[in-house]
Amino acid sequence: MAILIVLSFALPIVHLTNADSILTSATFLFSVIYGFEISVVIGNFSALKTALAIETAGLTTIYKLADILGGESFRKIGENLENYILMAIDVPLADHLKTDPEFFKIFEPLKEISEVNGAQREQALQYLNEAIYYVPQSRNQVAEVAPRFVDNSVWVMLGFLATILVMVLFIGRDADLFSQLTAAVFSATVIGALMLLDEIDSNRIREAHLEYEMFNNTLKAIGKPGYYPEFAIKSGIINNPVRPYRVGIFPNPSSLDGRKIEVVN
Repeated sequence: MAILIVLSFALPIVHLTNADSILTSATFLFSVIYGFEISVVIGNFSALKTALAIETAGLTTIYKLADILGGESFRKIGENLENYILMAIDVPLADHLKTDPEFFKIFEPLKEISEVNGAQREQALQYLNEAIYYVPQSRNQVAEVAPRFVDNSVWVMLGFLATILVMVLFIGRDADLFSQLTAAVFSATVIGALMLLDEIDSNRIREAHLEYEMFNNTLKAIGKPGYYPEFAIKSGIINNPVRPYRVGIFPNPSSLDGRKIEVVN
């Protein structure tokens, strides 16, 4: 903002004969394209939060139902569920379905259960089998809405129109203080709008919560310590996590293979 104000006072003033028509046309086109894109992006972001809430709540429910079954089945389901959550934290939300093997492994111990004793245990087993159908729906929705929606061609159009808007605002401003400040403020608004669109479209606006904290809340709900990949802490996405917590260390930052987990007390 400060840079734009300095430029507004420093750049020469040029009076264009058709500045108003150019500004009107560029503003109309920018608002139409931007309005459509931001509405879809906000809708995707809202759907992403809802789908993650459903999935993480479902995971907690699965753990609690498995606890009713007890025995070796509960131990295996709990272990597989925790492994899945760790993998879901490591993998970006845009690639959420890459965790399918870990997710469906949660339910493999159910194949070994031929019968259960007691009405409560039988009902728990029934709900666990239903979870195989319902929870993947939320996972599919996460995979659908998490990736970027705004493609490169749209960014080129928005960038071109935004450049025209800023140039006309600066070149066509008057010499008085109000006009110069207005040109700087409006230009900052245009640039800020594009930055906001990028933040929401990439899910960076609440990256720490969506990518890490929601699944970590599930870990806490099932009595397990938190977990964060080392790259999330080093990049500053995660700051001062609650101790004790676990850190996933990867020998090759570009790959999720060979993960080692260390406990920070």
